[in-house]
Amino acid sequence: MRRLIYTFTIIILIGGIVLTAYAPDEVSVVMIVIMEGILFLGTIFGVIPVVQYSRGFQAGLAAIERALEVQSGSTWAVLSQNDDIFRQRTMDSLFLDYKEKVQAQQSSNQVLSDIDDYVNEEALAMRSWQSVVSQIPGTLTGLGILGTFVGLIIGIKGIGFSTVNTALSSVQTLLSGIQVAFYTSIAGVILSTLFNILYRIAWNIMLRNCGLFTEEFHKHVIPTVEEQTRYRERKEIRQITELLERLPKNQGFSLAGGNLNGQGIAVSSGNEQVLMPQILEGLKNGEFVFHLQSLHDLGTKKIIGAEALVRWSHGKLGMVSPAVFIPVLENNGYITKLDQYIWEQVCKTIRRWIDSGKRPVPISVNVTKTDVMAMDIAEFFLEMVKKYRIPPRSLVIDIAENAYLQAPRSVIEAEAKLRSSGFRVIVDGFDGDYISINSVEDFAADGLKLDLRRFNGRENQSALNGVFDQARKLGYDLSVEGIESMEQLSMLRKCGCIEGQGFYLSKPVSLEEFEELMNGEKS
Repeated sequence: MRRLIYTFTIIILIGGIVLTAYAPDEVSVVMIVIMEGILFLGTIFGVIPVVQYSRGFQAGLAAIERALEVQSGSTWAVLSQNDDIFRQRTMDSLFLDYKEKVQAQQSSNQVLSDIDDYVNEEALAMRSWQSVVSQIPGTLTGLGILGTFVGLIIGIKGIGFSTVNTALSSVQTLLSGIQVAFYTSIAGVILSTLFNILYRIAWNIMLRNCGLFTEEFHKHVIPTVEEQTRYRERKEIRQITELLERLPKNQGFSLAGGNLNGQGIAVSSGNEQVLMPQILEGLKNGEFVFHLQSLHDLGTKKIIGAEALVRWSHGKLGMVSPAVFIPVLENNGYITKLDQYIWEQVCKTIRRWIDSGKRPVPISVNVTKTDVMAMDIAEFFLEMVKKYRIPPRSLVIDIAENAYLQAPRSVIEAEAKLRSSGFRVIVDGFDGDYISINSVEDFAADGLKLDLRRFNGRENQSALNGVFDQARKLGYDLSVEGIESMEQLSMLRKCGCIEGQGFYLSKPVSLEEFEELMNGEKS
């Protein structure tokens, strides 16, 4: 690869020398020298750094291989001892920032960031002047065209027909000007084409090596955020299961019939008989709380809202995963009671913020298909805003997409009543599927909340663009949930996405922590 790049560079330099040597006059020489100067700067500040980055990723792959050969419990522990795994100053500086972030996350027992949040195409493009270097081919072509006009002007200026000799001399001058014009134009096209080929090859090879390194890093060193989150959820469910198994057996409790999987637990009727009294007792004791995951302006990263997410702070078991208790509540039809309780707690919080002189950000609350079918959600929220004297715009009603598809009549009635009363209504859990977006075409929601989980690769940029274009045509605002990396954030910005949420921006935090975040933004 390096030989190929250097060969192309030499060809361009030789081509420039040859074009200079055969230049028909001084004007052509000046134009070609200017082009060569631009090519030289482009090579120094654009091509060479990209070649170095490509070699850096190869060095990074070699560093991972060496770390794997060391008999150690953690590949990361071995790799993090080196400050120069890429053997390239810029990339090692980015890796140092990443290492410091990971060490801070490890000390606070957080999910570890992805390496490609720091060492990625966008970061390297900015540091290798890509936005400037990519303009060089067009600049060279433009200089060639400029030379064309200069040559023609020189030729036309020398025209005179006072005598035969003058006329002959004028023709020679005009032909010379035309020669200069075509020569500089052709030279500009040749040099711009060669440089464009060189730069594209270097950049694409670098991206390939970047992808290989990232894949190996996530495979052998630190898994992706999504993989870590799934692992933590499974671990938490196993821990809760083990603790529940220790409850007295004479209460009819057993997890033998339970089926553990990545999404939750299928609980037997005996388990439900034990869990339901605990859940009801937890509701009475205020053990069910909501955490807030902030919604951000993707341009400024400023907090512009939040989503309320239910959590169970059990007296003995600690914080219990929703994957444990939500299936039980759904099986027993109590999910609506819990939702109503959380919705009211959110309204109380908004009232408290207003009373303390704070300007509340809009809080999104989740409404399920069961909620829509079991109760008049519009009447409930109207009663809440009246009871707590809060503006309807301080609540955003996120109605699950399957409610729109499976209970359309109930949703249409509730949606119309809510929107006419000043509430903002969002279709939640939208996955960008063509059928889904056309299914909600006839509804009157204010916007869609896109689940980003299936758009997790650079190859999905065009598909994501298509979803945003279609949403705009249908008149929907589109926010995003599940942003877990810098790459995804970059994709969304390119699509013109304005707002979103996810672990990359902020994990769900307690109400107290969220208030501290808001106070920090204002100070």
